[in-house]
Amino acid sequence: MNSFESLPRRIFLDSCTAQMLRDYGGYIYEGEAISDSDRIHRVTDGLANLEALRYIFLINERAQFEWIVSPASMKEAFDKGDRGHMQWLWDIADHSEVCLDDDGPTAESESLGARLDEPKFGYLSRKDRLLIQHAIVLRCEAFLTVERRLPRNAPHIERELGIRVLTPIVHWEMLRPWAALWR
Repeated sequence: MNSFESLPRRIFLDSCTAQMLRDYGGYIYEGEAISDSDRIHRVTDGLANLEALRYIFLINERAQFEWIVSPASMKEAFDKGDRGHMQWLWDIADHSEVCLDDDGPTAESESLGARLDEPKFGYLSRKDRLLIQHAIVLRCEAFLTVERRLPRNAPHIERELGIRVLTPIVHWEMLRPWAALWR
């Protein structure tokens, strides 16, 4: 079991996770039903990730985790051409800015983030590398993704860079023993 102190408080939202929060916000935040024909039922771990996000955000109001996005997140959203998604991300970015006002990047976090340019991280896509780099520079303790490939490299990334790559399922498993503290 993880200690309470080891729980990540500042969490970077991968672009796909932010998109899922927007697309399924009715379920995550309000408990609205998901249609039996919804594509999420055909995605491996899709429904399990949604359920985990719902549990995480049920305690978030009291737990007050810091949800972080970066300029690279904003660029990915802009490139989609979806105004609604862009507005959603701007709202998260406003929250991020408040969190980072007094506790943003340091010389150490910038130096650590620059390590992603090392050949040993060549297995990461350019976009993943940039987002993880921003997460490290912004001093996030975790990188939350619903993607399936990136978490396979989580042990290496954590060992080398100190940031945890988590799926919502894994993050909820870490939080669950402590969830009653925030209810």
